[in-house]
Order: sequence, then C-alpha cells, then structure tokens
Amino acid sequence: MANFSIYISMFLLGTFKFVFAAGPGIAANLPFFEIYLTVVLGGLFSFNLFYFMANQFIKRNLEKKLAKIKAGTYKPKKNFTKLNKTLVRLKMTNTGFWLITILGPVFLSVPIGTIIVAKFYRHHKETYWISSISLLIFGGIFTKLFQTIFV
Repeated sequence: MANFSIYISMFLLGTFKFVFAAGPGIAANLPFFEIYLTVVLGGLFSFNLFYFMANQFIKRNLEKKLAKIKAGTYKPKKNFTKLNKTLVRLKMTNTGFWLITILGPVFLSVPIGTIIVAKFYRHHKETYWISSISLLIFGGIFTKLFQTIFV
C-alpha cells in the first residue's frame, strides 16, 4: 500500500488540473486501476460540485458587478473581442456543443470548464452525462498515456 498522501495529491490534482493528475501515482509506481480510480473520483467530485453550484457562482459574480457599478468603480470590459465572437459562433453550433461539453472540463481546469458547460448548455438534458462520461474516458486515456511515456 502506497503512502496515503499520494492518493490525496492525485485526488486534489484531479479536482483542478485533470490532465496532470496521474503524475504522482506514476512516480510512485501505483497500479493503473488505483491511479485511474483516484484521478476520476477527484475529477467527478469537482465536476459535480461546480456543475450544480454554477448558477450561484454566476449570480454572485453579477451581484459583485452591480455593486461596483453602484460604487462607481466598475470599468467596462471590451465586449466584442475576436475571442468572444469566436466563442459565441462556436457555442451556437452543434459541433461547438460537443467540443465544449466533452473537452471543456478535461483540458481547461475542471471548475472553469464545468462552469462554462453549465452556463452555456445547462438546459440540455444530456450535458451532465456527456461531460461525466468524457471525464471517465479521458481519465483512462491520460493514465495509460502517462504510464506508457514515463514508466
């Protein structure tokens, strides 16, 4: 049995930076299934927390913005940047739905990707399951990839 702190570090890395979460387990020569299970549990924990709390985070951000407007300290951001236009175009397409839902929580940090998915596509019933399954699949892919490269 490996040191418990390795499992904690993989779990915590899985909650925020899912791509690199298998690293401590690989360094400790843990078996594939233990690394995979710990990383995926961390990713799913963070995904569920931020998916179901996304509305509160968005509402809190709006309240802070309104408070700054009242205080006169709000500096408006540039609305129509090239990145914003691209994201809106991508969001509106069917391909964009699949790309953001599958790859958002995996390649961005899990909390940020999950809030983006929940903000854009919460009204789709299948969004939650698609993102959860993608975390399960990519957890296995990244763990196997790291084991192949570094062992």
